[in-house]
Amino acid sequence: MVKRLADRLFKWYCHPDFYPDIKGDLEELYSDQLEGSNRFPQLRYFLDVMLLFRISLLRPILKDSIIKDTGMFRNYFKVSVRNLARHKMFTTINVIGLAIGLASFLLMYEYIKFEKSYDAFHPDSDNIYRVSYVQVQNGMDTDKDAMSAYPIGKKLEESLPEIVQHTVSKKFDFLLVKNGDKSFKERLVISADPNFLKMFNYPALEGDIESMLSEPLSVVLTQSRARAYFGDADAMGKTLEVVSPYKASLKVTGILQDIPDNTHYSFEMLISDKTLTDGHDYNNWDWNNYYVYIKSDQAVNLDLLEAKANDVVNGDINNLDNDESWETNGTRIDVHPVREIHLKSDFTYEPQIHGSEKAVDFLIVISLFILVIAWVNYINLSTARAVERAKEVGLRKVIGAIRKQLIIQFLCEAFIVNLISALIALGLSEMALPYFNQLVGREVLDSVWNQMPFLLSIAAFVFIGTFASGFYPALVLSNFKHISILKGKFQNSKKGVALRKGLVITQFAASLILIASTFTIYQQVNYMQGKDIGISVDHVVNVTVPESDAETEEEYEADQNKLRAFKEALANHSSIESVGGASNLPGGDVADINSTTTVVRFAGDTEPTEGTTYVQYNDEGFLDAVDMELVAGRNFNEEMKSDTLAVMANEAFLRRLNIPDFESVIGEKLQFGTRDTNTKYTLIGVVKDFNRTTLKEQVEPSLYFPWFNADDLVIELSSSDYQAGLDNIKSTWEEFYADAPLNYSFLDDRFAMLYKQDRSFGDTFMIFAILAVFIAVLGLYGLASFMSIQKSKEIGVRKVLGASEGQIIFLFYKDFFTLVALSSLIGFPVVYFLMNGWLDNYAYRISFPWILLGISLLIVLVFSLITVGYQTLKVAKLDPAKTLKYE
Repeated sequence: MVKRLADRLFKWYCHPDFYPDIKGDLEELYSDQLEGSNRFPQLRYFLDVMLLFRISLLRPILKDSIIKDTGMFRNYFKVSVRNLARHKMFTTINVIGLAIGLASFLLMYEYIKFEKSYDAFHPDSDNIYRVSYVQVQNGMDTDKDAMSAYPIGKKLEESLPEIVQHTVSKKFDFLLVKNGDKSFKERLVISADPNFLKMFNYPALEGDIESMLSEPLSVVLTQSRARAYFGDADAMGKTLEVVSPYKASLKVTGILQDIPDNTHYSFEMLISDKTLTDGHDYNNWDWNNYYVYIKSDQAVNLDLLEAKANDVVNGDINNLDNDESWETNGTRIDVHPVREIHLKSDFTYEPQIHGSEKAVDFLIVISLFILVIAWVNYINLSTARAVERAKEVGLRKVIGAIRKQLIIQFLCEAFIVNLISALIALGLSEMALPYFNQLVGREVLDSVWNQMPFLLSIAAFVFIGTFASGFYPALVLSNFKHISILKGKFQNSKKGVALRKGLVITQFAASLILIASTFTIYQQVNYMQGKDIGISVDHVVNVTVPESDAETEEEYEADQNKLRAFKEALANHSSIESVGGASNLPGGDVADINSTTTVVRFAGDTEPTEGTTYVQYNDEGFLDAVDMELVAGRNFNEEMKSDTLAVMANEAFLRRLNIPDFESVIGEKLQFGTRDTNTKYTLIGVVKDFNRTTLKEQVEPSLYFPWFNADDLVIELSSSDYQAGLDNIKSTWEEFYADAPLNYSFLDDRFAMLYKQDRSFGDTFMIFAILAVFIAVLGLYGLASFMSIQKSKEIGVRKVLGASEGQIIFLFYKDFFTLVALSSLIGFPVVYFLMNGWLDNYAYRISFPWILLGISLLIVLVFSLITVGYQTLKVAKLDPAKTLKYE
């Protein structure tokens, strides 16, 4: 395809007299490259065609076109090169600014393109949708859950003719998997029905897509996980042992290519859902623990499809007759395009942390700012040098040059600057790529040299940049009146001066916006990481013990006694403060906890409150292990048999029930559902709210039930001797669970991972903001230098008349003070609008930091004053006799 495009381009521009011979030579070179070791022969062919784009080889486009005059063009290039070489400082400033701006823009563009490409690699991805549950109260959407019930997909496919396929999958928190002496705690594990691989069509390296998930105890691995377990040996047909949270022997029935990073639902291990039939109710409409996807046969009206889907399943999910409605209070389903999930989902229980459309939009703005600032530099410096170029224009006009020729002359100069900048930008992009990938946390590109779209973007921006940066200066310079110029009456026009000031204001405003935004992002991230979340996770370790596989009551009791003895052995060591257990660990994402949408009420209360209630099971040691505070009542007590029907609640749960006095409900009975015969749980305690997950989310209304044999342990180590505590965990594990691998993690690392994306966004924003400010200061340096040189005679006269260096510098400063003040009037409202909107994404956020606007303005002011002052001082220090010797 690349070669065909190059052939068409060459035939279009090449002169018919030269085309046959040169085309033959190109084909001969291409054949040699195919036979040789050249890795990219088509790319090399394209570059050869581009290098042949010479004036002397162009076909006559217009009968009287000046393009035919190759001598004139050679003169344009020669004059342009000489002029650029004569003014090295201005050329360097323009080239460096444009190169950095273009490299930054293209790298950011690749990242933005990557973020917007999520799930686009699936065949018919535009026709795949996820079905999710949304709770409706008083006609308003409240809780949004990315999951839904298992049978919903099948019913929609059977009831709606436009739905041709469905698939259902479930995500595991983790599996502890062994193969011989190799063991791994796998966190990217899902189970799925056989339709999953047919709908999403991940490329299979081994095995049959049609059947690899059709049998129980089947597992499909990605290529990298197969290598981790089996090395270079064939993995097909081999067995993996699942140790925890349940025990099973899984047969490898397929190997897939590694799943691309740009998917909202990543996995490395795929288990057939028939493996889990015994423990799962596949006909339960209330058990919304599954990710359900449907596929249409053609493009559909999404609103219409969603309405029809709700009509189909309304009675099943709301326990209503089909003529009743969920629109006031109840559950509705949401049909969400799979390609929009990563950036546009605001649902809980997403399978992984999703991106932010606002963050991507911010990066688009930054990348454009950087590029525009670089182009503005060129325009400013080119138009500022108008006086110097005026005599050249006048002479050219006197000897017969027309305006069109002068425009081409100056565009030619802009083309050379942009071409050199593009070549440097290509090298900068390649050098910066590993650091850029690390900065954004994923491999956006592995190299720029083998990415044809990237290379074509560079080539396109050479031409775009030529016109964007060069066209206005070309118009200004070509419009000079030669009679006035040669009589010495030329002056910079007031319009030109006003334009340059306007462009400088634009640069200052952009710099101000970027600096203030960077400060705001960092302050919010630091606030989240430093905020008291309500518990302590420092030096707290998580260890998961193997789940019991007992078949008899005696064996089960023996396993539980073993777990108790293990916890006691740990707790008795001096380096361990406390040991507890829980079903869900703090620091998980929004999907890492159990929940129910069943109404919860105090027994006898006729007004149950609807909404999602989050549920955790833990023992009496959990509160001490994470320093969770009791604000009313007491903790669980394993010695009290009545505590098997006890429950604790957090403050958020009771606030939702409009109960301000927590002590008043201690001892009251809680029930799920509206039937009086449902199980009653005694509320024995109220715990202080704590942020279990990221501060983007509100504290979840939660209930805590007793589970004295929890196998997810949280162990608080002594802060003064935590290494001894770790060593004790390892030795005690060997004593009790020598047959199982020990896997442990720190809870503070789990919380740190929650803010990884925010930190990455802040770092990315900061680095490119610094580059934008650097380019702006670079242009200001060149502009101030040229202006101070232009006014050297004025400065000399003022010094002769007694002005001091400070007074002269202040005269220059007055203009720039005004420009900075005007830029702040533009920049401040933009910063407030953008950053206040971004902060609204967080349930817990800082107040808008007005003081940071002042600091940002001060930084812009200091940079501009130093730059302008330095250049002005150099000229002010000159001897007036030298600056006035020609007067």
